[in-house]
Formats: sequence, structure tokens, C-alpha cells
Amino acid sequence: MEVISMWEIPLYLIVVSILTLVISLVSTIKLQKYFIAPIILFVVLNIPTVVIPMFYNVGWKAILGWAILYTLISLLISFIVWSIRKRKHLPKNV
Repeated sequence: MEVISMWEIPLYLIVVSILTLVISLVSTIKLQKYFIAPIILFVVLNIPTVVIPMFYNVGWKAILGWAILYTLISLLISFIVWSIRKRKHLPKNV
């Protein structure tokens, strides 16, 4: 079996982090669906968790860990946008 070359790992991390930001912000700001982005990211990022170990000699635990990390980041972004929107729409008690 082949081992993943070193340039693929940073590329995966850069692309996934940008993908996480874009999907999270579009889902929360444009669509106002706060939990769709974390669910989609968790499902999509776990596809490599199953597929990559079939073809390369790598473990699945690290890939699953990154998928969980990016899902939590997406959840955090969704929560921050939700709290900002909630704070904007609260009536001001003067």
C-alpha cells in the first residue's frame, strides 16, 4: 500500500478549513439554517474517513478527529452568528 505524500495533508487541511468557513457562513447568514452546516460537514468530512484507509496505509482515527474538529468549528460559527442575530433583534429596554 502507498502512503499519502506530504503535500496532500496541508492541501486537505487548507481546503477543508476554507470549505468549513464558506459552508458555515452561507448556511447561517444567507439561509438562516444554523444546524445544517455542521451536519453537512460532518457527513462530507467522514467520507474520506472511510475511503482513504481503503486505498492508503493510514489510520482512520486522525481523519475522524479532523472531521469532528471542523464540525465543532462550524457549530461555533453558527452559534456566534445566531447570537449576534438574536442580540440585534431584541427590543431595547430604555
